[in-house]
Amino acid sequence: MEEITQLRLEGYCLLKGVIPPDKVGQVRQDIDNSMKPGLEAYDKHDWSAVTHMLSLAPYFANPRLLKIARTAFNHAKVKISQTEFKSVPPYRNPPEWRNFHTDWPHDLTDASFCGLINQPFPDTIMSITSIWMLYPFTPENGATWVVPRTHRDPRNPRGQNDGIDGMSSIPHEEQICGDAGDVILIDSRIWHSAGANSTDDIRTSVVARYSPWWLSVDYGKRNCAFIPAHIFDMLPEPVQELYSHRRVKNEPLQIGSPSQQL
Repeated sequence: MEEITQLRLEGYCLLKGVIPPDKVGQVRQDIDNSMKPGLEAYDKHDWSAVTHMLSLAPYFANPRLLKIARTAFNHAKVKISQTEFKSVPPYRNPPEWRNFHTDWPHDLTDASFCGLINQPFPDTIMSITSIWMLYPFTPENGATWVVPRTHRDPRNPRGQNDGIDGMSSIPHEEQICGDAGDVILIDSRIWHSAGANSTDDIRTSVVARYSPWWLSVDYGKRNCAFIPAHIFDMLPEPVQELYSHRRVKNEPLQIGSPSQQL
């Protein structure tokens, strides 16, 4: 099935080999080394996580990925609303653990209430969450679970009156496994959950959320995290276009050394 068709019908698709095999090892090492200072820069100075992902960031403008996003949104202008480090620690939850939810702007329990959409959700795709596999995603290390076609379901795992136990297995759920360098794209409305990691190692990944030009990203800390100009100017031009709404001219104290990733 064509990737854009699968995204529209099933609510998700898997892009193979977006980060080349001979590059993904270095990108993974950079992300592992940059996560702590990147989170600190975000917590203390509201810097976007992308400021500490400079070896990964060029792939955010992958032509195949952007073609899917532009087709889904029916417009050439696409932006990245949020960028986050993600990790699944080992042995934190039992294998049967789930935490099904939908993503911003359809996250009903978003702590910052950053422009979330209320139920019933409009039958329109408003955001595509990309999940970047820096390590292989396997059943053992907590690969992402999805419930296909739930992006068109009026109910929600966190809907107060929907009677869904989002903390348990849901019929027809599927686990998306893949290789390091692959990228999962999901309609933000689809019910999904991280899996339980039963290995000895933490599983690190990155999430970047693509939005259409018309969706406001002016609410909430994650949406409004900025990129200092001296770091923004290091990004390739196609990536700058995705983050142009978050460039600022002032240059606060730099935490870490993102330029060393180049």
